[in-house]
Amino acid sequence: MNRIRSIVYTTVIALVAIVLTIVFLPTLFLGEKTARNTIKIWARFAMWAMPVLTGVRYRVEGRENIPEGGALIVSNHQSLWETFALHILFSHPSVILKKELLRIPVYGWWAKRSGNIVIDRQGGARELRRLRNEAAARIADGAQIVVFPEGTRVAPGETAPYQPGVAGIYLAAGAPCVPVAHDSGRFWRKLGGALTPGVITVRILDPIPPGLERREFQQLIEARINAARPDLDGNPNRAAPAPSPELSDVG
Repeated sequence: MNRIRSIVYTTVIALVAIVLTIVFLPTLFLGEKTARNTIKIWARFAMWAMPVLTGVRYRVEGRENIPEGGALIVSNHQSLWETFALHILFSHPSVILKKELLRIPVYGWWAKRSGNIVIDRQGGARELRRLRNEAAARIADGAQIVVFPEGTRVAPGETAPYQPGVAGIYLAAGAPCVPVAHDSGRFWRKLGGALTPGVITVRILDPIPPGLERREFQQLIEARINAARPDLDGNPNRAAPAPSPELSDVG
């Protein structure tokens, strides 16, 4: 039954994405803000439809830590869910994307036009410097740069070392860093995969102020997110039990 509901959900959100792409195609020429708002419309629909069609809900802890202006947002990465959930939790998100994603027809147009930052992972040190400078400039303009520092999806209950590039952005931007921890992978791993009914917990942690040294920040951001991840329950070697459905602040 979960498998059928999951197929229905992914089909519906895909069809809505196609419709929005066609209807709002002219907005690609109206600037970054308009393109980003179009993506937000789709993301809000996807988040609304998920509990209706699959029984997967979410709750947010720490909404008071959501920044109003420019900041670095660092989140663990477990599934497709957070890639659109963070678009509606934060007002001016700009996600760092690998270059290969721009090759996807239509999606690539929107990904580029909506203000995301693209990185060529084969570009070496020069590409990393460009990434740091572009991210810092966008944060100065009020964007909230979203980084998934593990570099790939990591299964619930497991950890992976954070890529050092996140510390470079932090140092270059001189702005607060907001850590985000969640357990989305316990309920949805990948597009086309089954969704398991339950409640995803998202924890938006206290901001880390600017000014830390590279090594100190790198160790702190990884330790704080891992300690707050619901699927680790504060212990990187132990997965937590499934959350109770009787929770407040559920989306």
